[in-house]
Amino acid sequence: MKVKKFSCLVLGLTVLSGCAQMPPDTDERLGQFTAASSFNVRNLEYQKSNKTSSFTKGKSCFQVNLYSLAYVSGPKDNLLQRAMDDAIRNGQDQGIDGDLLVNARIERKTEYETSGKIFSVKKRFECVVVEGDLVKIQVSNN
Repeated sequence: MKVKKFSCLVLGLTVLSGCAQMPPDTDERLGQFTAASSFNVRNLEYQKSNKTSSFTKGKSCFQVNLYSLAYVSGPKDNLLQRAMDDAIRNGQDQGIDGDLLVNARIERKTEYETSGKIFSVKKRFECVVVEGDLVKIQVSNN
């Protein structure tokens, strides 16, 4: 009788633990480009020199429920453009004189934020991350 109760308990815990698993994380590349800009850039001639080229990174995220992946907060539209704009602005804030991303890499990732408290609460974010070299456009004199 005790073996039967123990077997039922183990089976019940196994079923419950299977239902309580979190959804899988996202980590996928959305594209890789030779040149990319969400700003209206028409001339792709650029020059890499001092203060005109540096690695920069930007991202745009929205929070989802940790278990159901239901939307919680943050922007849900134009995530790629928002991340690209963020990368360009981050580079410009570093003092880079540029407005075009070259050798850009775009990824979609899951990120977590935890509180530093004893009972830490995890927050899950779905993000688009853009990184690349920020360069200045070279104007041709034709």
